[in-house]
Amino acid sequence: MKEELKIQLANYAGLNQSMKKTPAPKPPSIQKMPDLEGKVFQEAAKAWASYSSSPEGKQELAAAENMDLQELRAYVASLPDKPVFAKLISWIRSLDLPESSFTIGLSFEAEAVIGISGTIGVAVGVGNSKGMQAAEFLAMSVEVGLQVGIMVGVQFGLWDRSPENLEGNRWGFEIDLGFEAEMSAGVYMDDDGFSGLAVTIGIGVEDGIAIVDCYIYILGGQGADPYLKPVVQPRKNNLLIIESLKCVHPSNDGGGNENEVYFIFQADGDTKYPYPTYDYFSMKEGDTWQCGRSVWFNSSVAVTVYDEDGTSGNDVVGTFSIGLPLELGKSVTFKSTKDYSSGLDKVEYTINVKLVAQNVKG
Repeated sequence: MKEELKIQLANYAGLNQSMKKTPAPKPPSIQKMPDLEGKVFQEAAKAWASYSSSPEGKQELAAAENMDLQELRAYVASLPDKPVFAKLISWIRSLDLPESSFTIGLSFEAEAVIGISGTIGVAVGVGNSKGMQAAEFLAMSVEVGLQVGIMVGVQFGLWDRSPENLEGNRWGFEIDLGFEAEMSAGVYMDDDGFSGLAVTIGIGVEDGIAIVDCYIYILGGQGADPYLKPVVQPRKNNLLIIESLKCVHPSNDGGGNENEVYFIFQADGDTKYPYPTYDYFSMKEGDTWQCGRSVWFNSSVAVTVYDEDGTSGNDVVGTFSIGLPLELGKSVTFKSTKDYSSGLDKVEYTINVKLVAQNVKG
């Protein structure tokens, strides 16, 4: 697996960990793959065997091992147009299926600071969404103990939402396929209940899927206010961790005694990244947020902390300028470069930062 891809995936894994999630639901009552969906996956496995053993398939799958995320997006987007998969999808669309999306994706496992696994794939409309446009996606799980960086497997899925609406958290539970096959199978749930069915050929077959907590990101265009905010950082010379943010005293915005905090970080004047990307962290006086945000940089990082206010705009409550020299492995506390107190409203935040890598090669 290409090192650049590991870094890109690790950023999404970090984003996944920053999101607020509800507890996993109880295991579903379904224990066995339904007959019609089972037939779909049997035919999908045959199509994959035909493609992966063909000269074209062998060449393209070998090339995929050295692709970055953007290149893999383009590759998986081309799969539905391959004759063997085009025929398969046409047949699936002729069935009376309750599901709305069929997915084909390459499975991966990697160790990139933390263990990550998942699928990079493409979703096409079936059932009552068979006219919908396809969408590329990334399904990401964070796991402990993975020591590999491989992409040798495929996952097929049938989901209850149209391709452009697949994003969100899922919990997967292993189920019985109901027939002899070199596959693992799972039923997936979300906050609303049943979400889909999937099988994996290759990675994880021997151990099954156990219980999987994953997040599906849609990787296509997101419009003027994108669902996917900037998250993938280019690798630079140095890496630091914003370990924690402390609310010494919150801003009094009239909404109570706590702030809804998020921050924007910017390395070397480049792209601005929000964190958490989709949410905020509620903080009262004395609270410490163990944010653990990694940042690649060459010489400096600017951090701006905001108190989110949905009615009157978001207020800045702290600005921090972090620059070299920093001592490797030592935590350093930074105070805001500007006092945002006004009148009787005293505002104070501090952050702790640790340099964890410097002069990184490659």
